[in-house]
Amino acid sequence: MKNRLSIVIPTYKRKMALVGLLRSLKGKVEKDVEIIIVEQKENNRSVFENEAKKLDLKIKYFFLSLPSMTGARNFGIKKAKGDIILFLDDDCIVETSLVGPLKEFDDSKVVAVGGRAYVKGEKVVENNSGRISFWGNFTNNFNSPNRQEIDSVIGCFMYWRKSVFSKIGLFDTKFTGNALREESDLSLRAKDAGYKIIYSPLANVLHVRADSGGARKTEGRIKWYFDFFSNETYFFLKHRPIWAVAIILLGKWEWALRCMFGFGREVSLRSFATPFIGILDGYKKYGRWKNENRS
Repeated sequence: MKNRLSIVIPTYKRKMALVGLLRSLKGKVEKDVEIIIVEQKENNRSVFENEAKKLDLKIKYFFLSLPSMTGARNFGIKKAKGDIILFLDDDCIVETSLVGPLKEFDDSKVVAVGGRAYVKGEKVVENNSGRISFWGNFTNNFNSPNRQEIDSVIGCFMYWRKSVFSKIGLFDTKFTGNALREESDLSLRAKDAGYKIIYSPLANVLHVRADSGGARKTEGRIKWYFDFFSNETYFFLKHRPIWAVAIILLGKWEWALRCMFGFGREVSLRSFATPFIGILDGYKKYGRWKNENRS
C-alpha cells in the first residue's frame, strides 16, 4: 500500500528562507501532499499562503505564540494526516524528488529515514553516517552516497513513521532553545524499542544554515551555550550510565572555552558561569524526567 506523506516545517523568524524552501518544493512532491507550516514568534500567514497558491502547493498554516522547536514538531505530528511525516528545517532547499526514501518503509521495522542533507563545500564521507559513540562523539556525514543503517537521523531532513509516536512518545520538549539532540534522543528511543533507522541518499537537500532566526547564536550567544550544555547533559544522562556522563562532559571542554572567552565577543562572569549553569540545568531536567517516568 502506498505511504501517504505529510511535510512538517517549523519556522522561527525566517520568512524569506521559508519562501525559498516552498519554491524548491514545486515539482518535488505530489500535489496532494499536505505541507504543514508551524510558525513561531512572527505571523507571516498571508505571505506563505500567497506563495503556496502561486506554486500550487497544499499548505496548512498554524501559529504558535510560544517558540519551541520540539513543541512545533509535536504540534505538526498531531495535525498531520499522512502515514509518513517528513520534517524539514526552514533553511533547506530541496533539490530532488522526495519520494525515494519512502521505499524504506516497506520494511515494517524501519520507523525513521534520514535523507541526504549537505552543506556547500563540505567533504563527502562515504560511510559511518549518523553514528553516536559510547563516549559522546557524533559522526554526522549526512552527505554520503551510500545507504546504511544509522543511530540517529539529522533534524533538518528526516522522515518518521507516524504510528511509532504512539509507541515511543513524541519529541521530548525538555530539549529547549536550540533543541540540540532532540532528534537523536527520539532515534535512540526508537532503536531501544527494537526498530531500525536508515540513511537514504535517494533524496537530498541543501542545508543553507541561515545566519539568523531559528536557533542561531545571533539570537543570543550566551543563551545558545546555556541550551547547548543543558541539552547535551540531559541527553547523555538519558542514554549513558551516569558514571560515564562526567567523562563525556569533560570532552566538551572546547565548547566551554568558546563560551567563556567569546573569541571577540562577550567575556564576562556570565560567560564563564554559563557552561556550569547549563550542566546543572541538564541534571535538573533529568531529575524531572526520572520522576515523570517512575512506574
